[in-house]
Amino acid sequence: MTAETGDAKAATTDGARRSWRYGELTRDHVVEAALSLVLRDGLDGLSMRKLADELDISSMNAYYHVPNKRALLDLVADSVLGQVPSPPVDLVWDEQVRNFFEGGRTVLLRYPGVANHLLVRRIGLPNETRLYLALTNVFSVAGFPREASDQAQRVLTYLLFGAVTSELATIGADENDNAMAFADDDEVFRFGLDLMIEGLRSLPRTAGPR
Repeated sequence: MTAETGDAKAATTDGARRSWRYGELTRDHVVEAALSLVLRDGLDGLSMRKLADELDISSMNAYYHVPNKRALLDLVADSVLGQVPSPPVDLVWDEQVRNFFEGGRTVLLRYPGVANHLLVRRIGLPNETRLYLALTNVFSVAGFPREASDQAQRVLTYLLFGAVTSELATIGADENDNAMAFADDDEVFRFGLDLMIEGLRSLPRTAGPR
């Protein structure tokens, strides 16, 4: 029996197995199971076979909800971005930017490999669009022209993805005595953010909050 016929099972939050009734399994359940796998094994460890095992369904049933692995990776990456909060509106623009990218780093560090995939993901994912529009509004209210806003977002994202990828690679090599290791990743990331924000302050802007 498969998930569509009522006997498939999946792990619940308390570690027990659950049975899927006919039509109960949804794409959201599939993505949730995939996120659990990425938390444990990283994005490189995610496969359709492992996903099917996690849900205790057949591989064919997994493909019923997600057409291929690339689509699954995009859904997982966008779900991770969904955990990144929009910039808090009660702060001035530079603190909004700093808060947003620090929050993004915290989230992405929990899901190894997702930052790498976001560099080659399908464009127009819902949460990616949500975050882009939120940041665009922050820069617009602060008086930055659209071109400067888009370029600033790209450079700040390069810093974010580069920092996350570097930190996770260092963690992954922690058993190698010859591998580089740093104890000040938080401080260095904030230093980079400060440098970029200070550079943005020097750009011409229309009248807006300082």
